[in-house]
Amino acid sequence: MNDLFGVLEQYGLSDVRLQPLGDTENSNHKVSTATGEHYVLRQHRSTHSLNALESEMLLLNHLHQHNLEVQRPVPLSDRNFICSSKLGRFSLLSWIDGEVLERINEIQTETVGVLLARFHKVARDFTPPAGFERLQYDSQYLEDTLNELRAIDWLQPDMALFEHSMVRAQQIFDEPNIPKSLIHADLHPGNMVWQGEKVAMIDFDCCGFGPVSYDITTTFGYLETETRDAFLRGYETILPLPAGFLETRKLFTIAEWLTNLAFLASRVQDREYVDTIMLPGLREQLPKILES
Repeated sequence: MNDLFGVLEQYGLSDVRLQPLGDTENSNHKVSTATGEHYVLRQHRSTHSLNALESEMLLLNHLHQHNLEVQRPVPLSDRNFICSSKLGRFSLLSWIDGEVLERINEIQTETVGVLLARFHKVARDFTPPAGFERLQYDSQYLEDTLNELRAIDWLQPDMALFEHSMVRAQQIFDEPNIPKSLIHADLHPGNMVWQGEKVAMIDFDCCGFGPVSYDITTTFGYLETETRDAFLRGYETILPLPAGFLETRKLFTIAEWLTNLAFLASRVQDREYVDTIMLPGLREQLPKILES
């Protein structure tokens, strides 16, 4: 714990209290100062390079400056954002008060559509500086995802279905006329913080360059079926849906499903869910999408 206080001193903070938060891909602590300010200290455990992490912070800073509801990254004295220590790499972000809801109603879902469209609008106008580095959501990314699935022995009986499905998705990801931009790529209810009727988006660990329709489809898939029209309606109050979205959504759904499968199947704690819920669903739904 003392080493974490040393990291915080690099951000100009001392006399603070630390409270561990949920440990997922990154290990987070809530930081409370003696003057009542609150932050999140993120210890990055992902495979992102230092440059990719700095790039994530640059995007967050741009979004915050354009009044989007996101966490503000705190800079170091050298104006970089990522602190490297013997413990790893860290970032310090502003704290957002609110609650995370497991389910959101139709009105809230429409608000999420508005927020995602606002994000796309601001991200579209962001000019990445030289050396900016984030994930590329393209056909090679999908091939890498397939390789992750191929490496899991107990998924092999279903690999022919997964490979055939992913080939169809790869074609749409490489389509030159599909609108592409910086995307969040993981906006689900767990990455939404609610303050009454307002919502903020958090966790940009997966953000990168990719089809805008893939971003919309990812969030769309996490929503209750009866609220999805409200989500699209909210989005269209800010931006029109990308050209061809309704016709190509199912192919982007394939990519989202199999990407999520690769993540969950790599986690021992999720094996039962994958075996009993996810795989039966994929065996039923993927052939239907391919037929259509």
